[in-house]
Amino acid sequence: MFITAKYKVPFFALLCLAAVTLFFNSCKKDNGDTLAYFLTNGKWTLASVTVLHYVGDTQGKTDTLNATCAADQVYIFNADGTCSYSNYHCITQNSSGTWNVDQDNLTLSCNMSAQDTSKGNKVTVKAFQAALIDNLGQYSLVLKTGDIQAYYKATTVRTITRYGFVHSR
Repeated sequence: MFITAKYKVPFFALLCLAAVTLFFNSCKKDNGDTLAYFLTNGKWTLASVTVLHYVGDTQGKTDTLNATCAADQVYIFNADGTCSYSNYHCITQNSSGTWNVDQDNLTLSCNMSAQDTSKGNKVTVKAFQAALIDNLGQYSLVLKTGDIQAYYKATTVRTITRYGFVHSR
């Protein structure tokens, strides 16, 4: 079927518009990795730490840690893959290390070491060595550490520490 002369110009314009739209939509966008953008865009101040105790998937008691801590605990992720944490578990200290997110975008790995007193004695721990990203948004970050494996038996005793952070610039 032939296009008549009166429809050639609008058809050509429509074809050009479609080509331009495809070109611009196929270009690489800045900040395409939203997860890294949210993590590295400012500081994360600790708002709450809770320890959840489970047997299988049944939650038992919940403990709240650092409820009376006057020191700000701040977690900073840098775009170059380094991170720092000040006053971990309310102990005056500055810890640093490197971080990355697994391919599944669900697990944060960090090799930072810090002093911890949550088990009674002051010991060095690998803070956030494997942390499940439970929530990440523009204003909040929730990480879970401890017994976060995906598969467990109904009788498995598990302890999960939940860290809630708020975003500050």
